[in-house]
Amino acid sequence: MNIGNLIVKDGVLLAPLAGVSNRPFRVLSIKAGAAFTYTEMISSEGIIRNQDRTKEMMGFKPDEQPIGIQLFGSDPKVMEQAAAITVKEFNPDLIDINFGCPVKKVVSKNGGSAILRDLALTEDIIKGTVAGAGDTPVTIKIRTGWDEANPVFEKVGEIAQRAGAKAVSLHARSRAKGFSGNADWNSIKKLKQAVDITVIGNGDIKTPQDVIRMKEETGCDGVMIGRAAMGNPFIFQQINHYLKTGDLLENPSMREKIEMARLHAQLMKEQFGEERGAKMMRRYLGWYIKGFRGASELRPILFGANTIQDIDSVFEDYLNNKLDILAHEKNNIDKKIN
Repeated sequence: MNIGNLIVKDGVLLAPLAGVSNRPFRVLSIKAGAAFTYTEMISSEGIIRNQDRTKEMMGFKPDEQPIGIQLFGSDPKVMEQAAAITVKEFNPDLIDINFGCPVKKVVSKNGGSAILRDLALTEDIIKGTVAGAGDTPVTIKIRTGWDEANPVFEKVGEIAQRAGAKAVSLHARSRAKGFSGNADWNSIKKLKQAVDITVIGNGDIKTPQDVIRMKEETGCDGVMIGRAAMGNPFIFQQINHYLKTGDLLENPSMREKIEMARLHAQLMKEQFGEERGAKMMRRYLGWYIKGFRGASELRPILFGANTIQDIDSVFEDYLNNKLDILAHEKNNIDKKIN
């Protein structure tokens, strides 16, 4: 798949995920076979103000590449400056513009999917970012529109192409739908028919078979997954194996999931330190242990861990049946019965 002058290998892309796709998560995804990763969405205002936390979020190393830095903002001039700084200081493989985030605190500042209500502003932002990025490809990630009554994805795709963007990623739901209901893959097909630039489909990819089905039904050039990878980097390996052989790998065992979670925790320690890493790791732990025996009892024990070493010890005890989780389970069942 080509994105301007950038060639992306076969496979699926890891979506930019706010609060999730930091360096440890990206490293695990690349090791598992992701074709491309993105940073979390980065505030253009934070970049031009040289905020330390913003710059920390933008940093990456060669083992995470190819990688895109995703920017958001509502001022075309600020976006242009931010893009120029991003290229000069970090030199990512591409810059992506977030026009899809449905979160209230983002759209309340006229960011993310809120910009889809003003197509003139949308075009100005893309033009500004392209100008600031220079030779670095610029892409956009969008929703179908602000709500179901106002689908604008085809118009936005045409605007993006005219303004110099090299690809459009479409999450096939409106902002109003959030993540509810089913993604409308037909909108991805319509977008592909409306533009000549690269189209990447996103929404409801949960299995390797879904990747093939989306490509066949929509004609999209690439596929992006987000939620399906949370606590499950294995999905990239499963998809790549299926695309190559047509055979399905078995789902990871409980022990394999725990070992992945422990590796993830160690990477969080390296990046953020013992205590901060442990606190940030909590949201991932809930995803990793989903479906485990006694998960509801295990979760608060893990969330109570104050260091990465504590997390590792809890998992070790769980594997060795040293946690009295099953007894807690039985007590809870007895209480419900009585």
